[in-house]
Amino acid sequence: MKIAVVIPSKNGLHHMKECLPTVLAAAKKSTVPVSVTVVVGDSADGSMQEAPVLFPQVKFLENPKHGASSARNLGVSDSQGEWLCFLDNDVFVDEDFFNTAQKYLRPDVFCVACAGYCAYPKKAGAWEQLDGVKLLGWKKGFPRFTHNIYNEFLPEMVEYPSWGVQGAYFFCQRSYFDLLGGFDENLDPYMLEETDLVYRGLKRGWKVIYAPDTKPRHKCGGTINSKKNKFTQFLSKRNRTWFVWKNVHDTSLCLAHWLRFVLSFSPRLWKECLKEYSVFHQAALHEKSARKKTDLELLEESNKFEQKCNTKEVELRQQKLNIKLGVDYLQARLNRYTHKYNSVNKIATHMMWACLLSAISKKQKNKPLSGPIRICLTIEGGMGDMLMSLNWATAFYIKFCKEKNINFFVCCHKISLLPHLTETLTCFVSESERDSQYFDLKITCNRSPIVQYANLQRLPTGLLGYVEKLLDLERENKYFLTVPYKDCITQNILSNLQKRWAQPDLVNEFNLQEDWILSVPIEQEKETLQKFGLTTKKYITINREVGDTQLVDSTKLWPLEYYRKLIADLKETAPQYQIIEVGCGKGERLGNADKNLAGKTSLEEIKVILKHALLHIDSEGGLVHLRHALKGGASCVFFGPSSPAVLGYSENLNLCSHACPIHCEFYSRAWQESCIKKNHICMNTIMEKDALKQIQIKLGV
Repeated sequence: MKIAVVIPSKNGLHHMKECLPTVLAAAKKSTVPVSVTVVVGDSADGSMQEAPVLFPQVKFLENPKHGASSARNLGVSDSQGEWLCFLDNDVFVDEDFFNTAQKYLRPDVFCVACAGYCAYPKKAGAWEQLDGVKLLGWKKGFPRFTHNIYNEFLPEMVEYPSWGVQGAYFFCQRSYFDLLGGFDENLDPYMLEETDLVYRGLKRGWKVIYAPDTKPRHKCGGTINSKKNKFTQFLSKRNRTWFVWKNVHDTSLCLAHWLRFVLSFSPRLWKECLKEYSVFHQAALHEKSARKKTDLELLEESNKFEQKCNTKEVELRQQKLNIKLGVDYLQARLNRYTHKYNSVNKIATHMMWACLLSAISKKQKNKPLSGPIRICLTIEGGMGDMLMSLNWATAFYIKFCKEKNINFFVCCHKISLLPHLTETLTCFVSESERDSQYFDLKITCNRSPIVQYANLQRLPTGLLGYVEKLLDLERENKYFLTVPYKDCITQNILSNLQKRWAQPDLVNEFNLQEDWILSVPIEQEKETLQKFGLTTKKYITINREVGDTQLVDSTKLWPLEYYRKLIADLKETAPQYQIIEVGCGKGERLGNADKNLAGKTSLEEIKVILKHALLHIDSEGGLVHLRHALKGGASCVFFGPSSPAVLGYSENLNLCSHACPIHCEFYSRAWQESCIKKNHICMNTIMEKDALKQIQIKLGV
């Protein structure tokens, strides 16, 4: 057996200097004779003068015509070998390339498609696969050969079929090549010439196989400069049209194509294609008489193979998710024990138990189940985070979980609060129940959703697509989303200046808007207002707490003396309104409000009070978000470490001094406890008189 390598080249001397030595090295190591022929066409870079001197063992021919098809045909006619290897001038091969390929070069095979990779890795050690098994599709009136199944997702098979090849690197048996008359030179200068050749062979019933262990590396577009230039785009449309006229004979496909061709509204395309109609019509008659398979049969074969590979892809993703579930669990345990214990021995002992429990629970829980699909969304954070995550969870439920065969649960470390914050969602589980039960899908959300586990085989198509979007987002941003303190990274890097209420939907699945779909239940409004004497006079609520019972002061809080001065001035300028202090009752009291209800109300009562307030005054926090969720009206919000561009609502007075150039929320673990500049300039420079003026305008006094 002999192999004849044919390489077309146009102004490709710089590529040959890099790539041709690798081809010659592989030819030298080959156990069968390999000849190399380079066909140079219309080059102005001195290829015919310099290249023969650099590579004396290569035969160089000059192509009097213009194009890849004519160049390859010329190279084949001037070479000998039972097998032809077509390479572009910008392709690298390894030393074992020809030896690896030999086992596929059998008498019953027409063409061998190679597993092509990008010439330069994206990062150290990671080579991007460009070409795998080529699938055949049909879209908008034209066949498609651009969809690949890569090695990673191929099932175990003795032999892999392919419905196309990459013209930059493939093998073709010469006897079959001659029977077809070589490449169609009507398709010059380039585009689809190899697709035309292979498709004609497939319709004759000839075998095209894929060689997954051949790994040529392509510089991508080096031969024709760019596949995005306008000339190339036109050639693609023209040659695709001619390809259909010549090779596609099914009536329904032809009708779809002609409709698309007419509706293209491209006079240039119409003129260029129609002037050669008779040529391709005659070729179509010949191809139709020679075919043994129909277009629809080839499409069906490709679709069946794709379905088989999709199953493999799902299995592979499932394995990765199973591993991820265990890693995430152990990472969470390690973070918890590191903060809880100072002793290395205690941390190590608890981690040993965690590993043992993880192994046991994996055997018990992660098994495919029949019956309804079980989904658990876990929401994290304080009151404001919970509300925004519940808004996302509501959108999730409405879109994916209305079917009868889906059981939907929400989990939270403050599970007692959930029934008070959502009407739509009614099934809740504690963290211990979540960890002890099986769920087909587990997602955790603080700022952005993280898939903790998914049984991909059981999820409905739409939900599976959403989960895959989240997994792709996490894979592309794994250093932002999977670090232990992912909350701060997501806030400041991944979703910077994106509205906080939209951050749970970074993949744009639900189109979340500022007008939330979350419905917060509220009861006994009249009775609550009467209980606290709020029915006879309009009132303004005011809060100076962060809502965290462990932290009575915070960098998020406006100075206490500013609050007291604002209340005094409001009493003087707007005596018709009551000033009502609200909150959890853990911070220092304001002292001069008309009523102090801080620590004296239940969650149900504070919802009623917030909803009916004429105005709510607060630093950015949970009560501001609760009032927005209740659609209670405007709030006056003081922003310091937090960004009004991210956390502000359009109905509110969002007051920010901009004296500090950054918003340092989550820049450190202790950001709420101490200012990174030590002077708290962001809050100290929001002046009381300016706040009063804005409030007076809002109230119309």
